[in-house]
Amino acid sequence: MNKYKTLLKDTSIFAIGSIASKAIIFFLVPLYTNYLSTEEYGIADLVFTMAQMLIPFVSLVIFDGVIRFGLMYKERTQDVLLVGLIVWGAGCSVTIFLTPLFAKYSSIGVWSLYLCVYVCVNVLLSIELNYLKVLNKNMDYAIISIIQTVALAVLNIYFLVIKQWKIEGYLMANIISQIIAIIFASIFCDLIKELKKAKLDKKIAKEMITYSSPLILNNLSWWIIQSSDKVMIEAMVGAAELGLYTVACKIPSLISVFVAVFQQAWGISSIKEMDSGNETEFYSIVFQYFFFFIGILCLGIIVIVRPFMVIYAHGNGYEEAWRLVPMLLASALFSAIAAYYGGMYGALKKSINNMISTAVAAIVNIGVNLLCIRWIGVFGAVTGTFVSYLILALMRMVDVNKYVHIDIKKKLFLLNLVLIITDSILITVNFHIYFVSVVSFVAFLLINQKSLIDILRNLWEHNEILKRKNK
Repeated sequence: MNKYKTLLKDTSIFAIGSIASKAIIFFLVPLYTNYLSTEEYGIADLVFTMAQMLIPFVSLVIFDGVIRFGLMYKERTQDVLLVGLIVWGAGCSVTIFLTPLFAKYSSIGVWSLYLCVYVCVNVLLSIELNYLKVLNKNMDYAIISIIQTVALAVLNIYFLVIKQWKIEGYLMANIISQIIAIIFASIFCDLIKELKKAKLDKKIAKEMITYSSPLILNNLSWWIIQSSDKVMIEAMVGAAELGLYTVACKIPSLISVFVAVFQQAWGISSIKEMDSGNETEFYSIVFQYFFFFIGILCLGIIVIVRPFMVIYAHGNGYEEAWRLVPMLLASALFSAIAAYYGGMYGALKKSINNMISTAVAAIVNIGVNLLCIRWIGVFGAVTGTFVSYLILALMRMVDVNKYVHIDIKKKLFLLNLVLIITDSILITVNFHIYFVSVVSFVAFLLINQKSLIDILRNLWEHNEILKRKNK
């Protein structure tokens, strides 16, 4: 039982900064939809989409190397930080040099300077935040994340509502909020003092670059799966459709937040249990509860998605964005399954398998997008996202099962998937949406009543234990 409590505790700790920050960002969307047209929002989001593509190349993914080798060289963490900052400086120099080239992309050409500045500050902040993890300053990490997001909200209100600066205001708010977070981390978390003790160690530098640079391909593959469709939507059907898609993606991002938090804790727990040699039952039970929670979350959101979106993204032509959400939620379910098995790859030390599965899904995503976006517009991008995550999840499930058996109760699992996918399709085509969504939600509870009863019983037992301790 302790291992389950440890997983829950770790998930709760990682959730502090992530959920608070993501909640603020989520509730900023009505502000964007009121003060930015669909086309303006699409262009603004496209700038950051292109930035996320450039970041792995500019940074060599050195921020991952900082946390990996910072934990390895515990007595020389300052040297690891120095290497990260040197790579960051070199990357910024290259980015600035290439700014005129980015300006050639007509859709974002006028915003190319903002793009480059964002890339530079984002990489620096990632290095600093990962270094806080190395120092075990997890609460500082959470506080800095919240400070950044609060600053983002305040600056958005100032630039969009008061100054009416539209795209420029949106971009500046994102850049300045990250600069504020960098300043707080550098001064109040003593990172400047840490850097003063650092010495350049060529051996550490070589190890870090050798470790992090191959991650460029993996990060690029994830960018293709998660963001390339935005570039293709803008190029094929226009920025206005991209604006609709961007708003619709905010809803399944709620699930992504939970999955990201869980994945951090799961990565630790899966490794510990693999080393203990008693992994099969633990992995199977965690998957059962994890799948049930994500499934009920998806179906629950689908029940309220249309009336919620009317309030959440009203005005300026965003009304039809709700139709994109159900299939994106189904995609998020498969993304969650892929994340669960991705954690297994870490425990199994099969990073190459992880990368291959991601690369295959990325190729599928591009292929489906090219075929479908011109045919059915923005729904083609939704289809590409769904198919790529479906293939990614199935590939990882089959592959991981070669190394460790996870009992997923195949008939029940497939019945759940058919129910969720059917519900998503029927809601998308506006077929008796309230009746279908409620029936699907109830049916899922009935089909998975054993999981529900187990969860409720465990919660009751935990509550009884707490009561006895407090007496």
